[in-house]
Amino acid sequence: MEIDIILSEFATTQESAELSALAESYGLRAVWSSSYATGRDPFFTLALAADRTSAVRLGPLAICAKELHPLKMANALHSLNELSEGRGMICVGGGGGMIQALGMTREHMIGDLKECLEILNGVTTDTPLHYKGKYYKTWNYYLEWATDPKPQIYVASNHPQTMQLAVKYADGLMTSDFCVPLMEGFVDKINAALDGAGRPRDSFRINNFWAWHIKEDADASWREARRELILRGYLGEQYFDPFLTPEEVKFMRDHFQDFLDAWLAGSGEIANVPDELVTKMIKNISFVGGLDAIDSAIEVLHQFAAAGLTEIALRVHDEPADAIRLIGEKVAPALR
Repeated sequence: MEIDIILSEFATTQESAELSALAESYGLRAVWSSSYATGRDPFFTLALAADRTSAVRLGPLAICAKELHPLKMANALHSLNELSEGRGMICVGGGGGMIQALGMTREHMIGDLKECLEILNGVTTDTPLHYKGKYYKTWNYYLEWATDPKPQIYVASNHPQTMQLAVKYADGLMTSDFCVPLMEGFVDKINAALDGAGRPRDSFRINNFWAWHIKEDADASWREARRELILRGYLGEQYFDPFLTPEEVKFMRDHFQDFLDAWLAGSGEIANVPDELVTKMIKNISFVGGLDAIDSAIEVLHQFAAAGLTEIALRVHDEPADAIRLIGEKVAPALR
């Protein structure tokens, strides 16, 4: 199992280039640039990284057709792929917070995603694509200049319908915040879908977004993890059911606003929620603690690998360079 790094949406172009080069120096597979309504453009953010690296893959996470027409998405992707000499990649999703910021809804999300993937897959250097979809269209579309090896296409997928689209149209998929038991069950479904489609299992990549908070300063790690906890599956029941009791899940959902308030305030304190519950949640859905937590993190990563992941995407937060060094020096060698 290989390791990817996910950068903050607030990383500058210069910072992204430096962090990507650092990740590359440790032999990490890829760097993803987060795409949010209030963040920097992920394609632009990675442009300098493409010029200053030579091996690490680079791509935006996650882009949806509602924010960027699939034709323009393909142009941006292949431009990044050209800059990086064939190391481009993209994760395409349903929109999440982006469509909320745009004042849109998730209506016909599956149809949007299907047509987007069909257009991305239809790009050639010499055969015009005349695509007449229900939601998106292209006419006489081809990219004569896109001669590098094709970029990798992933689907952001935590559910069966998007997984089926990924199996049919993509090089792989990325789940988010799936603990090991959830991942095991989902990989079984992926493999069944691949078998049903007559597609070799080893032709498909399986990734999982996972939060990394481990630091030399354990207290700072826990503060960061508590602040970010609302973003772990947006406290959806399915992500916490494997390790919380039904009563704890209900309590968590009833106190959703308290978790949100902590994040909005940039605070490591979650009001009205027992520390024992917060600790249980964080330890089961992220990597947290001081340097003594690295061995247990490696053990969990081996479990993810055994479950069928081909790579795991570790989301770094504050002090990202320190996090990448820890991952590169302490974690990556243990997975090789």
